[in-house]
Amino acid sequence: MKDLYFFLAHIDDFEISCIGYLFRNHKHYNNIYIIIATDWEPKREIWLENLDLICSNLNISQKVKYINLGYEPRLLMTNIDNLKNDFYEQVDFNLKFDIVTHDKEDCHTDHIACSLAGTGLYKYTNKYVTIYSPSSKHFKANYWIGLPQEIYNIKKACIDKYDIRHDKSYTKLGYYIQSEKHYNIGQAYYIENFVHQEFEYYETYNIHKLVE
Repeated sequence: MKDLYFFLAHIDDFEISCIGYLFRNHKHYNNIYIIIATDWEPKREIWLENLDLICSNLNISQKVKYINLGYEPRLLMTNIDNLKNDFYEQVDFNLKFDIVTHDKEDCHTDHIACSLAGTGLYKYTNKYVTIYSPSSKHFKANYWIGLPQEIYNIKKACIDKYDIRHDKSYTKLGYYIQSEKHYNIGQAYYIENFVHQEFEYYETYNIHKLVE
């Protein structure tokens, strides 16, 4: 058994991209840390409600630990060295661990900052996984997780609570999920790569390192 660290930039990144990984893999871990780099008051209570809903449904509340590093959104690249230090201080290097974080092929600078910080721990991990996000580009999926209807329903219910008008963005444009198809972007990768499984909904990931 080992520990798992989700290292994500924003409140809402987990619901959009990581519920499937938690659902499929939580039994493999002693402790599960969800470390979010930034805080944003309009999203804070929604996230805590969502986390409780997810953990209660999977019956894993006792081993999930949430940590917020308290940075302001949009400024992670400016604080990259402090971000790395704060993240590394959360990791127990005496135990085996896996990391799930953002992909380097992403357009959001906060996501890129987390990817850069996470990559510094690459050689210490047993498994290093990056996530697809709505701001990804050239994402190279090699790991698909099929979501049963009940897990998809939880995912959608969590994301639907957020309002893009309360987001902190430069453009003030965008959306969380534009349509029903965008909730299920993993299926497009699944179809393209001929992954033959009987699920209607998917999340998609890239496993960069796997040591058993």
